[in-house]
Amino acid sequence: MEGKRYLLTPQKRPCEGSEVWRSNKRTPDSGGVSSREVVSGSQPPRVYKLRILLPNGMTVLVKIPEGRESITVRELANKVKEQHDRAIQAKKASSPKKSVKWDVDLCVVDDYDYVYRNCLKLTKLEMNKVHNLRLDDGSPPATIYENMWDLTPDTELLMELPEEYTFETALADLIDNSLQAVWANDESDERLISVEVSNEKISIFDTGPGMDSTSIEKWGKMGASLHRTYKTQAIGGKPPYLKPAFGMFGYGGFIASMHLGRRTEVSSKTKNGKKVYMLRLERDALVSGSVSGSKATWRTYGGLRDPTNDELELSPGGSFTKVEIFEPKMRSPNIRRLQFKLKDIYFPYIQCDDLSKTGRTIMPVEFEVNGEDLAEIPGGEVAITNLASCNGPEFVLQIHFKLNHDNATVTSSQGTRSSNEANARLRCVYLPVKEGKESIDSIIETLKKDGYDYKEDFESFRHVSCRRLGRLLPDARWAWLPFMDFRQKKIDRSQVFFKRSCMRVKCFIDTDAGFSPTPSKTDFAHQNPFTIALRNLGSKEKDADSSTGVDIDIRRDGKSLNLTQLDKQYQLWVREMHDKYDEEVDSGIDEPVLIVNPSNKKELHITSDVVRIHKAFRRKGKTWKSGQKIKILKGACAGFHKNHVYATLEYILLEGFQGDAGGDAWIICRTLDISEKDGSLLESVEENPKFALRKSVSIPINVIDSGKCLAMDDSEWNNQLEKQQQKCPSSIEILNARQCRELGIESSLPDGPETYAKDVSSFEIVAVVRPSTYKSGTPSKHLEQKYMMKDKFEMSLVIAYCPNKKLQDAKNIYSGRVEPTSLKDLHGLYVFKPRCKLHPLFQQVGIYIFTFSIRDSTCEKCVVKVQVKASREVHKWALSKKISHHNLMVGCPCNPISVSMFDKYDNRIPFLELPNISIKIDCPNSTRVIINHCSPSISIDKLGLVIEDLVIESSDLDNIRPSYDATMVLSLPENSHLDIPIKVLPGSVQHFTVQPENFEKQLIPGTIIKDLNLELFDAYGNHVQENEKVGFSVDGFCWLDRSFSSKKVDAFGCIDLCGLLRVTGGYGGNVSLSICSNKESINREWQIEKRQLRISSQIPESCFAGSQLEHLEFEVVNSKGEVDVNFHDEDETGQSHTLVIKSQSQFMDIEEPVKYVFREGRCIVRAVPVPSETGEFTFVATHSRCHDLQLTLKVLIEPPSEMEPQPLNIRHSLNAISFMESETPITSKSPQQFTPEKMDICYAESRLLETDRESFREFRKDLEDDIHEIGLRIGKVEAEIRWLEDEQRQIEVNLSELGGIRDRILSIDPYGSLGKNRILTRVESKSDCAASLVMKHLKGMRDQDRFGLMGNIIGIVALLGTTPTFELSRLFAEYLGDQMLAVVCKHYEDIRLLESYQKNGKLNPDFALHMFARKLGQSVNGRYLVLCIEDIRACEVDKDVEGKLLFPDPRLPNGSTPAGFLGYAVNMINIDADHSDTKTDSGCGLRETLFYRLFGDTQVYETRDDMKRAISCIKDGAISMDGGILRGNGAVSLGCLEPDIVFPVVPAKNRFSESDMRLLKRYRELKLKLKETIAMLVKKNKSRESDLKRFKERRDLYARYFTPRDLETCL
Repeated sequence: MEGKRYLLTPQKRPCEGSEVWRSNKRTPDSGGVSSREVVSGSQPPRVYKLRILLPNGMTVLVKIPEGRESITVRELANKVKEQHDRAIQAKKASSPKKSVKWDVDLCVVDDYDYVYRNCLKLTKLEMNKVHNLRLDDGSPPATIYENMWDLTPDTELLMELPEEYTFETALADLIDNSLQAVWANDESDERLISVEVSNEKISIFDTGPGMDSTSIEKWGKMGASLHRTYKTQAIGGKPPYLKPAFGMFGYGGFIASMHLGRRTEVSSKTKNGKKVYMLRLERDALVSGSVSGSKATWRTYGGLRDPTNDELELSPGGSFTKVEIFEPKMRSPNIRRLQFKLKDIYFPYIQCDDLSKTGRTIMPVEFEVNGEDLAEIPGGEVAITNLASCNGPEFVLQIHFKLNHDNATVTSSQGTRSSNEANARLRCVYLPVKEGKESIDSIIETLKKDGYDYKEDFESFRHVSCRRLGRLLPDARWAWLPFMDFRQKKIDRSQVFFKRSCMRVKCFIDTDAGFSPTPSKTDFAHQNPFTIALRNLGSKEKDADSSTGVDIDIRRDGKSLNLTQLDKQYQLWVREMHDKYDEEVDSGIDEPVLIVNPSNKKELHITSDVVRIHKAFRRKGKTWKSGQKIKILKGACAGFHKNHVYATLEYILLEGFQGDAGGDAWIICRTLDISEKDGSLLESVEENPKFALRKSVSIPINVIDSGKCLAMDDSEWNNQLEKQQQKCPSSIEILNARQCRELGIESSLPDGPETYAKDVSSFEIVAVVRPSTYKSGTPSKHLEQKYMMKDKFEMSLVIAYCPNKKLQDAKNIYSGRVEPTSLKDLHGLYVFKPRCKLHPLFQQVGIYIFTFSIRDSTCEKCVVKVQVKASREVHKWALSKKISHHNLMVGCPCNPISVSMFDKYDNRIPFLELPNISIKIDCPNSTRVIINHCSPSISIDKLGLVIEDLVIESSDLDNIRPSYDATMVLSLPENSHLDIPIKVLPGSVQHFTVQPENFEKQLIPGTIIKDLNLELFDAYGNHVQENEKVGFSVDGFCWLDRSFSSKKVDAFGCIDLCGLLRVTGGYGGNVSLSICSNKESINREWQIEKRQLRISSQIPESCFAGSQLEHLEFEVVNSKGEVDVNFHDEDETGQSHTLVIKSQSQFMDIEEPVKYVFREGRCIVRAVPVPSETGEFTFVATHSRCHDLQLTLKVLIEPPSEMEPQPLNIRHSLNAISFMESETPITSKSPQQFTPEKMDICYAESRLLETDRESFREFRKDLEDDIHEIGLRIGKVEAEIRWLEDEQRQIEVNLSELGGIRDRILSIDPYGSLGKNRILTRVESKSDCAASLVMKHLKGMRDQDRFGLMGNIIGIVALLGTTPTFELSRLFAEYLGDQMLAVVCKHYEDIRLLESYQKNGKLNPDFALHMFARKLGQSVNGRYLVLCIEDIRACEVDKDVEGKLLFPDPRLPNGSTPAGFLGYAVNMINIDADHSDTKTDSGCGLRETLFYRLFGDTQVYETRDDMKRAISCIKDGAISMDGGILRGNGAVSLGCLEPDIVFPVVPAKNRFSESDMRLLKRYRELKLKLKETIAMLVKKNKSRESDLKRFKERRDLYARYFTPRDLETCL
């Protein structure tokens, strides 16, 4: 088994120089014959090779010797049958499941589907080349053919397999084949390589020319490369040498596919071919079918099929090759990392700037990996490096290598035909430092984030990468070329930054086919002379070039260079890049001090004339500040070679002005052994800053970049200080009580960290100074002199007191200084005797902090903390916090009351357990207070006894008002008690009474309540506390002061409402008054007394037409039938009581009825005119203000018994005549005004008076005829008006009947909390608001006005739409804000119905809406918004059947709809049912005009998070159901608002029944018909008014000349 595996396992190549490989290599044109046979002189026989594919899936190879010109199909079939039978017998198995029909008419089909039925011309076939033919016996052909392909390689080739093969290199070998294929396409043809990688399959698809049967067999046969001959054509040319002649050994496809997976299928089609050839490779089958030796044969399956639609779609040219590898070895590959690596390998083929003459970036080949175009994927080492490089000029060298055989000492690579020449281009780019950070570090960080296994850093960065024919050689990654490496060169210290600048260069090398790669194509062949010459470029070693036998020609910009010139020009280029593009100086973060022309440049190692000195700067993402402790590692720079150096950072020196590039930077620091006074000095001399280095040192800034300058922590710094200060005082120690007693001191600091409060009148503290060699040991050493320093230091003691554990609150209470003394032969004792008069020590609970220190010394401070606790002896009980009193409200749990125990020093003593206590309340004036509940407990800090949930009850609090003072008595342990001052307050309002008791008698509609007082009580009958604020809500009343909404209770528990309310309810109606306090509402209702209007005079049952009803007496009576004398009209007092008569008869209309006054409850109407037509005459008597007081009267009209002769026979409406008579009586002698036409008539008439009687009679007759004709026309129009009015009433009745059904169908709740009427009431209640006035005006309009000119006022925004839920209603109202009250009209010209302006441009307050507001006692303050739907540009999108706008769903950048998207706001609001037919003249409704103007493309989401994630596709704004509002264009609405004006809520109904649909349709039809009827009625009334005007003119003319007196004069 191991021997079989050897055939497929990559083996190490034999050593170079061996001739075995070359002698056994197949030549490209040998037709699969070993070159060994060619060398030996034996030529292969010339035959015609026909591979016959049988219908049963078997394959037969037929060889026909040279000499025959043709062969018949039958003869060929016989030969095939013979070999077929032998093959069956050789397999020693049963026959195939499908048999071949040999006895039918057979034919053969070639690759191009050409059918041969009789004869096959052999002379048209190429000798020794295998040609495929399919035998057709009439049955369906097979798709898979066994042993179709012979993949037997030269066994010697198996020794040449690459040593190392990774997943990426194997995949790249297959992509190489595809790249070579697509490169053969014309520039106009598509060049596509598509790679798909998954756990199940790897696929490589290309649009190359494809492969026929011969080519596809060579693809799978090792050593049968199709591209070897192209290598010589790929030498030379233009960089970057994009000539993908990668094939060299002929085993890339086979070995790569077998390395990647267990099974491979290759499919290929040529442009002219009809079928797709298939080649299958199965690794296990090939291994099991192979044996060692040269006679091993590898045969595998093949097939033919039709191309799929996907393949044809991807290859518009008709040709393609697809390699599919199944069961891949590598599972779950990192696709993004693979994309980056492939993009790096083939970068010039993906995007290239060198091939375009204009310098434009082109994409020679379209590379896709898992559907993503590599050119569009950001990332990859090459792309990232290019972006990080500066925009300066590149350092480019063109190098030509030529093999000098005379001097050559290195042989060519084994198995290769080494060329005599090669070419390379070196392109150096500069990667500058930006803002103090190296670009190389940024590149490395980015690559690591992208998944690169990158182990390099700035110091180990590989500065050279190589490509061969545009393909990256991953292992050809070198640190330097000799001419680039300046690290070992000797340069002046002032040029130390030049060395670092050289480390910022990246060199890209592009080579042609003259350079030979390793078999895996990951590196150059190491022993190749051109490789050696390239790696030694610029080497100063003697005979470096001659040893390789290669002549080198170096050119830059076309000019030849020697090595010296190369070094010089390269150095100049690096310096130029450093000066122009490095930004390392701009790293200071504080305000710099500028020093111009410093005199000590050499000392500071600077060259610039300007130096900036900073105390803080930022480098490598870290901040460095003056005073910071640093550690400089040995070898960091010159002068730091032996040991680490510890120093303090003082300043940072930056060369040049702010923003200058290329300046160097230095760190100024003071080493540990240098004192601060000897460090560097920055001072001002004669207002000029000067800087002196003194004993400090300067080091280059790159010690930070190299990581050899580190920030030190305190512990490390202290360790170094200890070593430095071994002989310095180390610490201060306090002697304990035992040690003090040994010295004769009885009172000292407590030994422990805690003590109880006590009186310390005098005590002493003894401290000693320990040397650095002292280490705390056994107690016996503590009083040894050798551990106590005798030096005469001055020691300070500071005592601070902190009342709590927050040490930042500590305050100093004592400070003192002492010098050392001696006690009992011990020297160096520091004895303190602190005295604190204002704050005695250890009496107050808290922490006492004792701080000992030595002046002008590095000795550590000594800090001792003593915590003092309260004494356990109880001195008194008291409240924990001193407050004047506690408030207790009856019926409500009071706030917690905390009581504490105190010691003699007034410290609170902790409670160890809950004590037994009792509570009672003492009140003056025998007021009784009952304690209902109480819950004592100990506080969390154990310092307080907390009395919680204390509930008291009392109904006698009026006895102690208004102070409500009382005392809470606590009975405590040990017969002690505590008196706590409290206030016992009444509770909130629970009920109230009304004064006077006969308040109902004041309830007269329209009157002001003059006497009203409310007396307020709590739940226990106590009057409510003074100054408690109470809110009001009324129904049936209105406030005279519209801003009035609440009032405070007076000292007697009452509220005075006298003269503040007006009764707005009607007689017999209910009125209510509600008060609100502490979110509780109390309501009282009353009923207004009923009143009735009746007629006390007799009404005849009938009367004559044209007569009148006289002396009608009306009176108002109460429920007892008594006349209410209060109905008395008094203009002076504003009590208007008048009666109005209105006709309901179809024959008579009193347009301007007369008002008749009431006197002491009675009203007398002198006369009511009766119509001239017969029938029933109905009229209504109504109180002018109280419309519920009305009376309908009916009288039968009869014709008169005898008709008196009339001077004129005029038949027209008596109403019209009466109307005209009231304006201009016939007997009136007032001056007449005539039009020019009337003047002509009058002149003619005056002339007639002077003529004879006959002419006068003719004039009279003409005038009577004219009046008669006009009267007839008026009568006809009035008949039409009556008919239209009847039609209008009938339609309105039908609409009223259908209205309730429609509301039920649409789920409209007009009386709900958010019904339309409720919203309308809220709007009307807004004072000084235009929307309120408009709705009141529309509400009082007649239908004729509503459908006339005033009908163009549509309404306000809030009442034109509805929402299905309250949440949407509130959110939409918040989003629109003040626009909810915008007035909506139809045309811009309709604005004149709302406002008019004077000639000076000022508002006319006596016109339109402002006049109406003044009548109501209101005004319009400020501006208000008016929207004209005819002037709004409608949304031009389609609508669905429900009338909603068909907007596309928003899309994220990845093409998906955002999560949580609910819809567009303009579609989530419904048009109010009463305005569903409101449209513009062009037919656009309110949704696409008004609401699209308000909402636009505003979107609605479920949550704020959903809205935030979708912000990229939000244009006009968005709303979330949890309250988020995004305005668009960067605006966001924050906070919270509960708008009072919202859209009415009408729950949505999913669908309607057929009957519902019919009713809704009928309702809409009636609405439209009503609109048309009223419009016609308005038109007829205008016509009638015109005729009446003309009739009046003729009648006045007649009355002037033809009265009886005038006739007698004329006669």
